[in-house]
Amino acid sequence: MSLIELNAHSYPRELAEQIWSLWGRADNAQPVLDSIETLHSFLSVAYQASLLREEGRPVECRIALSAPRDLEPASLARIGFHLVRLAKCRKFAEQEIRRLGPATGFYRSMILVEWSLRRGFEISGMIHTGALSRDLAAAVDSVNHPIPEWLIIHVRGPGNLVINRGSERLVTLLNGRVEGHGFDLFASAWLHERYRNIGAGFADDNSASSADSVIVREDLVEKIGFGFMRRVIREIRNSRHGGTMVFVPRILTRKLLKPGGPLRAKYRIEETCTASPFAVILAEVRRRLVQFAVAKRKSSVGWHEYLEWFDEFPFTFSQRFIELALWLSDLTAVDGCLLLDHEFTVMGFGVEIQVPSFEDEMVYRALDIEAQDCVLESMETAGTRHRTAYRLCREYSECLAVVVSQDGAVKFVANHQDKVTYWNHLDF
Repeated sequence: MSLIELNAHSYPRELAEQIWSLWGRADNAQPVLDSIETLHSFLSVAYQASLLREEGRPVECRIALSAPRDLEPASLARIGFHLVRLAKCRKFAEQEIRRLGPATGFYRSMILVEWSLRRGFEISGMIHTGALSRDLAAAVDSVNHPIPEWLIIHVRGPGNLVINRGSERLVTLLNGRVEGHGFDLFASAWLHERYRNIGAGFADDNSASSADSVIVREDLVEKIGFGFMRRVIREIRNSRHGGTMVFVPRILTRKLLKPGGPLRAKYRIEETCTASPFAVILAEVRRRLVQFAVAKRKSSVGWHEYLEWFDEFPFTFSQRFIELALWLSDLTAVDGCLLLDHEFTVMGFGVEIQVPSFEDEMVYRALDIEAQDCVLESMETAGTRHRTAYRLCREYSECLAVVVSQDGAVKFVANHQDKVTYWNHLDF
């Protein structure tokens, strides 16, 4: 385990070197660009654009670099994409990205860039991607929304670039550091184990009735639960107000919220009103899946069947999940944290964390998804929102905090293996 880390910062040139090496190792890789210098030029423009603002808002968009051979309209239509070509190409420059960014909508469209030896980089149009990443089924291995293996840059804020080959993340540039493939904490073993052992997971197995002949597999609840959490985090990020969610087992909430306890809820919810809307919707999904299974003569159902039969669900199911995620995001806008149990039941909001501090407080930053390698950092380098989350998890190991900064950075905080640890979550 490392105890110190030398400060060094990476910028487009180092990013280009890493992407070039990763792309070259891929099976059947057909890079659009001819050299690492050309790639560096492409990344530099995107990086400079990320530092700009359009009418007071940071630039956020997706930029896709594609070869003309991959832009046949009929082929794109088969995967739900729609090509919109400009009558006259525009120069690929940071100011053009700044102006076009608001017209593309991060989750709906991508700026299309093409490259040639004769003309260089040009913005040739936009790719409308439809409902990509807007529902619970979209963000899982692109099963419902396959993405061509283009070089795609996600511009997520000042100096923050996420580089993908299609749906596969290659590297992330965040806070001056190249973060490799980034941390998708929902793929970590420790997070799955925590939800199995604390709070009985996302929903009670008895929350949905099922036919005796049909088994509902555990992966359904887990996948939908993590997908919903992703969505809430995304809505908080998009709101730009920042916020903190603290997940605690319901059995622990009275202890935490009692007078003199570590949490003081300005807006505490009456216990008689603390039903879980998430669990109610999830129970209806399970019932509908069981009905489908009976009709299709299936003996068990789970996440795979949910994806396969997703189009047979009424639109209202996705919409209710989305509206619930938006509501939870709104609650985090109130000063203080949002207190939830593991079924996303709101126990209180505007919650102040009151845990004593002491001199030379330290926290571990995870360098890998399972925190097998960490570096020790002083809490003094973090803001108040982060420090209070660290202290709460230090004193109450059952708590899990998700802290979203105003700049869009996301951190998961947990007492992991008796060490207060945080992970930079890069799965946006």
